[in-house]
Amino acid sequence: MKISHPAIPFGSTVVVIGANGYIALETCQKLLDAGYRVRGTVRDVGRDHDWMHALFGTAMFELVQVPDFEADAAFDAAFQGAAGVIYVSTPILFDTDPSKVIGPTVNGTINTLEAAARAGVERYVLAGSSKAIATTMYNTPYSLSTRVYNYDSIVDSFSPRASESSFERSLNIYSAARTLAELAFWSWIAKNKPPFTANSVVPSGNFGRMLAKKDSDASTKSSVGALKAALAGQWDAAPVKMGTVYMLREDLAMVLTSAFTEYYVDVQDTARLLVAGLALTSVANQRILAYNGQASWNTLRQDVREIRPDLVTGADEDVTGMDVSDAHEDIQRAEEILREVGQPGFTGKNDMLRDFINTVY
Repeated sequence: MKISHPAIPFGSTVVVIGANGYIALETCQKLLDAGYRVRGTVRDVGRDHDWMHALFGTAMFELVQVPDFEADAAFDAAFQGAAGVIYVSTPILFDTDPSKVIGPTVNGTINTLEAAARAGVERYVLAGSSKAIATTMYNTPYSLSTRVYNYDSIVDSFSPRASESSFERSLNIYSAARTLAELAFWSWIAKNKPPFTANSVVPSGNFGRMLAKKDSDASTKSSVGALKAALAGQWDAAPVKMGTVYMLREDLAMVLTSAFTEYYVDVQDTARLLVAGLALTSVANQRILAYNGQASWNTLRQDVREIRPDLVTGADEDVTGMDVSDAHEDIQRAEEILREVGQPGFTGKNDMLRDFINTVY
């Protein structure tokens, strides 16, 4: 990455929360490439130490353990001496009880902000979720922007419908939690006026290369597994672990169609935007959409078939309809930021899929 006149000096320590996740691994790599020291937090250092240090080395990278995001002073030691924080991997909590999802998600976010203020960090970037923007509507034109929040999910999570499946309810509650967490983030910033500059990056469905093939959060809880299942036509395959529950096989098709909002983005571009939010003086108090183009599982299958036909098996998904939302203005803003860090814009879909194929298979 090319960063001129960085907001925090090269060589500074940046904390990456949830460093073993799919997007977080790329974020760690991009920070190291840019010349920053990385202190990653994970829930269990013993589980992740060896493979993550093998991936990133030891001179500029370290791991610390933060098992409970809601605990008092949970992040104080991790943030000590750090110049920046990137909160990448919010815990994935799926439950039909809002109290078990919304409170922990919001409280954990606020806990990181308060710790960052106490530690005197200079920059803080929150990785949001497309679920905090909107619930996908098929064949219905609508606008998406950084000014939009998924208030419908909040209403739905507290107003269950009799016809709603347990998965649909869990997804509504998860979406509400991510929406309320980001709203709480910006509200806390406005109210407390902390000593740091804050930004958020809201990614859509992330695909592309995979830095690690370990049986870790990086592989089991990312869009990588969903795309592999879609390419194999496994619409009713074995149960998929999501967060704290196992999805039943009849819910897998819903998992696949709900796993991303019909927009896609290369995981490296999401990481670049997160680092840009941390390091660029031109990006301050902004919400950035990491949305590139639109696709469905079937169109991705067709694209992969043209690159590696042997990887695409089974029948296409029996789902009609497309997301026809428009986020053109904010996509342009994200591309401006990418150009500022030396990229021509968002990575093309075929290049993204080639990286996926070359590192996953």
